[in-house]
Amino acid sequence: MTDDLISGSNIDEPEIKSRRGISPVWILPLVALIIAGWLIYKSVVDAGIPVVITFATAQGIEKGKTRVMFRGTPVGLVEDLVINEDFKGVDVRVKFVKSAQRLLTQGTRFWMVEPRISAEGITGLETILRGNYIAMRPGEGKETRQFTALSEPPPMTSTEPGLQIQLTASNQGSLTTGSMVYFRGIEVGRIERCALGKNNDVVIDVFIKKEHAPLLRKNSRFYTVSGITLEGGLSGFKIQTEALSALLKGGVAFFTPKDVPKGQNARNGDTFRLFESKDAALQEGSMITLVCEDGMGISGQTLIKYRGLEIGRVTGVSLDRDMIHVVIRASIQRKFQSLMRDGTEFWLVKPKLGLAQTKNLETLITGTYLTLKPGTGKPKDTFTVMAKAPETIEVRTGLQITLEAERLGSIKPNDPVYYRQIKVGKVTRCRLSENATSVLVNVDIESRYAPLVRSDSKFWMASGINMRFGLFSGAEVKTESLEALLEGGIAFATPSQHSETEAYSSNIKGRGVELNESVTEKRPSPKSPQASSPSGRPARKGDKFVLHDKPEDAWLKWRPIIMLAK
Repeated sequence: MTDDLISGSNIDEPEIKSRRGISPVWILPLVALIIAGWLIYKSVVDAGIPVVITFATAQGIEKGKTRVMFRGTPVGLVEDLVINEDFKGVDVRVKFVKSAQRLLTQGTRFWMVEPRISAEGITGLETILRGNYIAMRPGEGKETRQFTALSEPPPMTSTEPGLQIQLTASNQGSLTTGSMVYFRGIEVGRIERCALGKNNDVVIDVFIKKEHAPLLRKNSRFYTVSGITLEGGLSGFKIQTEALSALLKGGVAFFTPKDVPKGQNARNGDTFRLFESKDAALQEGSMITLVCEDGMGISGQTLIKYRGLEIGRVTGVSLDRDMIHVVIRASIQRKFQSLMRDGTEFWLVKPKLGLAQTKNLETLITGTYLTLKPGTGKPKDTFTVMAKAPETIEVRTGLQITLEAERLGSIKPNDPVYYRQIKVGKVTRCRLSENATSVLVNVDIESRYAPLVRSDSKFWMASGINMRFGLFSGAEVKTESLEALLEGGIAFATPSQHSETEAYSSNIKGRGVELNESVTEKRPSPKSPQASSPSGRPARKGDKFVLHDKPEDAWLKWRPIIMLAK
């Protein structure tokens, strides 16, 4: 029956076929495999770069916390700290991001950033909030994975456009990285680095802003402004300083001299000399050498003056090779170089104090200085310093006469000559006579007062005090003016005409020397007036008179009427 039902139905026999392709069951594992592969590739591609940075100390560095920053962006993280094998430092293992690979070259520098207070200012304040970090500055060279950290931040290098120059100095002074550069009190640049040069001089890298670069010329001069300049004298005091920032953290300034031809604009790499002060910069010019026996009162700050104006300055004082003479090096301003010729004489001006004479009192405060008398020969750069100022030969237009005395006493050149305590001339020269038996004193009487000197005038030394004592008359003191008492000098008187005359001879004896003076003196008559016309003829150029030690009483009473020249 069953067979009949089957045979009587219209059901087709099933056809069995095999399916091709991947079963959907494998889709999920396949996707998971692809994702896993991508993650592996990504982890390999983006894997950090292991780098070892050696620090002298690990103070302030924490594992898993301290970062490496570049321009404010984290580029690495400290993974481990290990003391190196020689125990001289700490190896800090840092994992850098893949994008920092090109920065890891031999010229790259690393240093620790932490709060610092110095003359340059306060830096690293941001680390108070987010902690210390390692800073980096990319350099050039081949790629490397081993670095040694700097103990201090490296000098600043400017990435902005501008002018890069160098200064050379004998010492750094108070200048530091970050000190400012000034032009007429305006900040125009900054110091980027201070280091020792090849010759053990100080080399200072300077950056000048682009907009201020045209101010700097090849003949400009730099000087230090890291303090207060105090100058003083009898005429007053002067205090000079730059901006307050220069006083606190140091700085330099520059100027271009006006008295020299305008130079070309400075270029990158140009080198300039740094002077200790503006005055020293102003003195830059030709160098001369002065030789003297004694360097007392001369130092590296001694000025050289001519007619009261500063024309140069001493730059160094030393002994010569034989240790006999003092050698002085000095700089003369360019505009005064024409004074340095053969025949120019130098001498030291210093204070002179005494009862007889007081000179150069201002040098007690300003210090001694060198001065000069220009010569007329060929240009020269080596001179000998004289022990005293040379004698000046003056053009004399008055009456020149000669006085003869047994001894000179306190008379000296330039001492005054008085008539009734009024200065009418001066001593020009003192010398021995040809046979050395007396002293000859040359005197120049001003033209206006020349008529006061007559052939019978009497001259005497006015530099002392005449005292006379008597038992009943008491003491009598006679002297000329206070100026003559202190400085010395000569006085004279001229007799009057009278009715009675008397010839007499005046002898001065002493040390075997006798000076005879025989003239006809007209003695006053009791009935004649005390003042009348002078006696004797007017004195002529070259006339000789006797110089007495002291006056006679009668000479002091003479009062001739003499009209002065116009």
